[in-house]
Amino acid sequence: MLRKLLSHAAIYGLAAQVPRLAGVLALPVITRYLTTFDYGVAGVVTAYVGALGIMQSLGLSVFMVNSFARHPTRFKWVWRQLHGFTLLWSVVYGLLLGAVLYGAIPDGATENRWEIILLNVLPAVLFNSTELMGGLYYQMQQRPFPVAIRSFVMGTLVVALNIYTIAYLRLGYMGWFYSNFIGAVVGFLVYSPMIYIKEQMVPIFRFSWQRIKGSLRVSLHVIPHHFSFFLLDTSDRLVMDVLQVPLQRIGFYNIASSFGLYFAAAANAVVQAASPMYMRLYAKSVSREAALEARQLTFSLQALFLFATFLLALWMKEIFVLLIKNEALQAAYPLAIIILMGYNYRPMYLAVINLLVYKEKSKVLWKVSTVAGIANVILNFLLVPFFGIKAAAFTTFASLMYMGYAGYLLKEYKLLKQINHYPWWWLSLTVLALLVVYFLADAAVAAKLSITAVLGLAGLVLLMNRKMNTTAG
Repeated sequence: MLRKLLSHAAIYGLAAQVPRLAGVLALPVITRYLTTFDYGVAGVVTAYVGALGIMQSLGLSVFMVNSFARHPTRFKWVWRQLHGFTLLWSVVYGLLLGAVLYGAIPDGATENRWEIILLNVLPAVLFNSTELMGGLYYQMQQRPFPVAIRSFVMGTLVVALNIYTIAYLRLGYMGWFYSNFIGAVVGFLVYSPMIYIKEQMVPIFRFSWQRIKGSLRVSLHVIPHHFSFFLLDTSDRLVMDVLQVPLQRIGFYNIASSFGLYFAAAANAVVQAASPMYMRLYAKSVSREAALEARQLTFSLQALFLFATFLLALWMKEIFVLLIKNEALQAAYPLAIIILMGYNYRPMYLAVINLLVYKEKSKVLWKVSTVAGIANVILNFLLVPFFGIKAAAFTTFASLMYMGYAGYLLKEYKLLKQINHYPWWWLSLTVLALLVVYFLADAAVAAKLSITAVLGLAGLVLLMNRKMNTTAG
């Protein structure tokens, strides 16, 4: 199962991450023509778009996943009605998003206000609903190639356009907005024939209001849960904006946090591949063997995530020097280490959340995700005025750890679980890893090479041992 998961994750990931990797490699080109002000404008606008973006789907993806699992022969009829409803709702959502952006765009960027609004609102109204349904459909079918094709085409185009608009046309922050808009158009053109023609999933606008109301009763409980990802990933910029932190400092923090978000995006490929597998294992609710298999899957992924984030954080200073051709931005690497290490929470979180969602216990998800997000915001308001933007990095790490492990304390989970996942052992190991790698950030390159070699050898031995045990079993 792990081999299948990783193969699917590789398909999702390689297609999505090859362009993303190209984007990272393009940093030495574009950062020559960008300032902390450019990163500040992009960070603030993206934060507001992300904050409202949670509202667009109304959490209906959860109901769509459940309808796929429970009604495999007639889920398309349900999805088409939900698609028609979300397209109509997107018009209202677009008006709301435009109004918020009108007042939120920083003063130094008001000359481009209407362009920024249109470049963000039009994709939300016209394309996002199709993207949601298409991505979810192929994910649940365990058919990663259509998602991979779209991700590769769209991602490659956006990277090329970023280089053209920022390095050649010298458009600064506007280069990102133009590139993302064109990428969204092309992504829609790739998905549309596959979804509407091949799969015959044309939206139904004469939908049953009774079905919509029933769907919303389940899905609306998940909005606070989904909103928490914004509160953890992006709200730091909004808090800094409200606290009137200088835009250049927001941009400084934005470049640091972007490396955590790069890893989170890569990790999402694993999540896409793993979620259907967890659902199938949890469907065998009376099987202890299935529970053990799910735990082994979780442990393998958690070890992989911890290993990857530690090594990336260890070399973060050198990565910044190599990729960021701007001395002011290069100094952000310590913040990037802290934020990056927080994002290895995902496998332990995934094991709990998928079980609760499958058992339709979504009403309790807010106790994990929403509490983590709100705590992050409150701590930022309390600490940033006294300790500066560095405090935001530490509060993000702490909140992500809560996100990953608080679910194991829920009584609803304790009633459903069959075996122990040893969450507090994994949490302690993660905190220890952060402390170690943070103090090794400025170590000599020779020392880092030695540590990397030892960890690589240890990982190889563990992998070979696991393979031998599997073969013997």
